[in-house]
Amino acid sequence: MIKHVIFDMDGLLLSTEPIYFQCYKKAAAQDGFNFTFELFEMCVGMSTADSAKLIDNYFKGKLDVKKLYRRTYELFEEYIRNGGDVDFRPGAKEAVEFFHQRGFTLALGSSNIRRWVDYLLTKKGVRDFFSVIVTSDDVAKPKPDPEIYLTVAQHLNATPGECLSFEDSIAGATAAIVAGMRVCVVPQIKQPDSFVREHAFKVYHSLKDIYPDMDELVS
Repeated sequence: MIKHVIFDMDGLLLSTEPIYFQCYKKAAAQDGFNFTFELFEMCVGMSTADSAKLIDNYFKGKLDVKKLYRRTYELFEEYIRNGGDVDFRPGAKEAVEFFHQRGFTLALGSSNIRRWVDYLLTKKGVRDFFSVIVTSDDVAKPKPDPEIYLTVAQHLNATPGECLSFEDSIAGATAAIVAGMRVCVVPQIKQPDSFVREHAFKVYHSLKDIYPDMDELVS
């Protein structure tokens, strides 16, 4: 039986991906390169190391990838400091409130850094709903490695089989599946691959669509 519900943040709860894309595009443009949406789409859900290799190959080694990342992070923080908002994805806040009100323990497993996770969740008024938060700062191996989800389960004092996970990316869903959790996928940028489609419990267009299946999801 499901006792705990784990959410990803970027692309699942919050629509940060379009903002990140604009920051990458601006950062690359400063050095005369065009960071296309197609490239961004390929990078979504990848670890920093893997996406760095992809970007380096895409630009044939001519773009300073470390500088690109540094400038992208600076642009994102500049956007946030200047009052830029990050929207919830459709149905996200309502889903968090729904599970919390029904007594499930909520956790968050994010590939983002702790500072941004705490800031964004607090800014959007949902930080206090989560009993456990695990970020990339807390693990050695990023998604699709299951470490983040296994660490969340450990902090919850739960078995993976007691956890329902919501993810948007292929890497995130793969991590939760390999960890042994029940996984629902709500894609934003990239559609699930064959492994995720085969092993995910459900794939939804929106978190608004989960309620007719609720008895099945938490049984």
